Amino acid sequence: MPFPATRPRIVDRVSAWRGRLGPLLWMYLLVPVPLLTDWVENGALPTTLRGWLTEAVGGFVIAALVGRVRHDRRALESLARTDGLTGLFNRHAFAGMLDAECARAGRGGQPLSLVYFDIDRFKSINDRFGHAAGDQVLRQLATAVAQTVRRHLDAAFRLGGDEFALLLPQSDAAQAEAVVGRIRTCCAVHDPRWAVGAFDVSAGVVELRPGESSAQFLARADAAMYDHKTGPMH
Repeated sequence: MPFPATRPRIVDRVSAWRGRLGPLLWMYLLVPVPLLTDWVENGALPTTLRGWLTEAVGGFVIAALVGRVRHDRRALESLARTDGLTGLFNRHAFAGMLDAECARAGRGGQPLSLVYFDIDRFKSINDRFGHAAGDQVLRQLATAVAQTVRRHLDAAFRLGGDEFALLLPQSDAAQAEAVVGRIRTCCAVHDPRWAVGAFDVSAGVVELRPGESSAQFLARADAAMYDHKTGPMH
């Protein structure tokens, strides 16, 4: 299944380890809570092994419940940022990540490219083959994107309908064009498992300019995609 790409920065790695160890940390912190409560309320700790075990089990249960709640919360947060059909990031995630990447590129002086693209004649595909086949094409494109972008650096989004976007940190426009070329090559290969044969995409590729806002950056990408779609070959 296509993935929401992430970035291998130190902060992200720390967050990942916190996600893995979070329930264990809560367990270690919460298991002694009943014992400390007894000590505060009664001025003494349990005097029997059974008392110690009872208090420790109570703390363990509390820790397990807290860990479950934290896990469910993270799952809900992930669902809120993920497109259910393709597994890519959704429009909500795109807005925040676009602003963040533009700010990061501006501070670090690194190139940042944005690819804005959609599927050519997607309405005709739906009209001819049905919406189920259209969904297959969307998933096929998302698979092509997942196989092409850098897993731990780039970010791929389905913005709605047949509109997609790529954020490519540390990539200039020429490198982004090469990524689009590889995606189009994947889409051009007919897979007999799919009801629809080969298809193509129209893409606008832009590189962030110094001092450019995220809104201006996105507007240029949208305009570039429109120019490509209405060009001589289309």
